[in-house]
Amino acid sequence: MMHRHGPGMMHWRGMLMHEIMEKIPDDQKKVILKRIIDGKILLRENRIKQMQFKIETMKMIRKLIDEC
Repeated sequence: MMHRHGPGMMHWRGMLMHEIMEKIPDDQKKVILKRIIDGKILLRENRIKQMQFKIETMKMIRKLIDEC
């Protein structure tokens, strides 16, 4: 469950990241943003793989039940 804050409220990690991004050069910003995006993509791809595995398992169980 995600906690939502009202407008203008930022989590401390967001504030820290904002300060870091202001102080580093543009080339390092690109590298950091790319890594963040790559991490989010990987997370979602793994989540999809887990759901596909669960679906395949449920189909196998359904098939086994039908055969009994």
